[in-house]
Formats: sequence, structure tokens, C-alpha cells
Amino acid sequence: VHFANLSPPETPMNESATNSFPEHSDGEMLRINPPNIIIFAKSGNDLVGTVEITNVDSKPVTYKVKTTAPEKFRVRPSTGVLLPSGTVTINVVLQHGQQVNIINREKFLVMCMGLTSDMSSNPQDLVELWKNTSTRSANLEQHRLKCALPVNFDESGLEPMFAGAGLSAGPDMIGAAAAGGPNAAGAAGNNQIYYTLSVIMSRMDHLALLAKRNQKLQWLTCALFLLLSLAIVYILKVEIKNNASQYCTSAELN
Repeated sequence: VHFANLSPPETPMNESATNSFPEHSDGEMLRINPPNIIIFAKSGNDLVGTVEITNVDSKPVTYKVKTTAPEKFRVRPSTGVLLPSGTVTINVVLQHGQQVNIINREKFLVMCMGLTSDMSSNPQDLVELWKNTSTRSANLEQHRLKCALPVNFDESGLEPMFAGAGLSAGPDMIGAAAAGGPNAAGAAGNNQIYYTLSVIMSRMDHLALLAKRNQKLQWLTCALFLLLSLAIVYILKVEIKNNASQYCTSAELN
């Protein structure tokens, strides 16, 4: 699968395709919700998928979204900056005139990297930063997202806007069997299991990250407690020594 760059929010999405990417990195800068899958639903006359990304790192990060088909989707925002604990909701809209069943074949890639104090967060500078960053850079964290339709998806009313509306959405419909008999039903069931497991794994990763941070905090607390104890012992020894010296001096004078 090849991904094409999505443009910044101010310009059309017309960047060319790039090389393939690994499935997922083990970084801990972003938390994706829902993990691994963008679920599309009707919103007025549009088909819209949303994904929420949260910066779980201790420093600001910049993110960028890529897609396999930039001419078929409108993504806002496609690039930006997230402060620590910051969250942004990314909206993915299927362009009018496209076939509904293409959703199941498309994928998105959410990338991010840390911003240092000497790096600008100006939109134009971010465009240049991403343009000059290799997709194989060790500083990048990458999350690949599949696309799917929700349980019992109703396509009524979409026919004037999208080609192929009213057709089966294919085996990647989450939680519902598409036309095609037992094989399609089995595929839908497998996708439901996959989605559920991906949610569980995402929560486990988040809990593991919190546990790691708590462990670091505990070690830091123990170190501070040890230093404080040593300081108290030292002060007590000095105080005892001073009192002993004063007692000896008084005894000699008497």
C-alpha cells in the first residue's frame, strides 16, 4: 500500500504518493482513538470518519496524516502541533462522487515526531519540516489505520452524492455481514473481533505507559526520601557534635 501526503488545511490535497511504511511503530508519543480503524458514518449529505489523537508525551509533537487516495478524501486538520496532553479530532470526509465501497480498501497513516525548543511551530515551517523529513526517520512514530463502515450502515439518501451508494460495503463493515453469504459474515465477525482487540490493546498500552511513569515517579520519590534522610542524619550528627563541644567547654571552665 502506498500513501500520499495530505496537504495542510489551507491548500488542496495534491501531493504525490510516497514509499510504503511499516505497519506500526512502538513509540509512545500519540494515543489514537479508536485505534487501528476509522469508522465512517453519515453526517448530513457526507460520509465522515473521525479519529482522536492525544499527545501522551512530555514534549510538544507535530503530526501529519497521509492517505492512500488523497483525491478521494478531505482531511482536516492534516497537520498540526499538539502540546503535552493535548488532543485533536481529525475529520476524514469522503469526497462527493466517489464510490462508497472504496472506503473498505483505503488506509490512513498518522505520523508524529517531537518538537524541540529550536523548532518552529509556524504552519509554513511545519510544511517544510515534513517535506524534509524522511519517512524512514528513526524520530517518526507511525500508526496505520484501516477504514470501515459501522454496524447496520444505512446508505439511504446518499445515492445523489456518491456513486455506488446502495451497494454492499464489503466484508470490512464493522459488526455486520455484507452480501456474500457465510464467507462475508465470517469476515465481518473477524473484523469485529479485530476491532475489539485493537481497543483492548490500545487501553493496555496506555495503562502500561501510566505504570511506567508511576514507576519512575516512585523511584524519584525514593531517591528524594533517601537524600532527605541522609541530610537529617548529617544535621543531627553536626548538632550532637556541637552540643558535645559546648558541654566539654563548659566543664573545663567550671
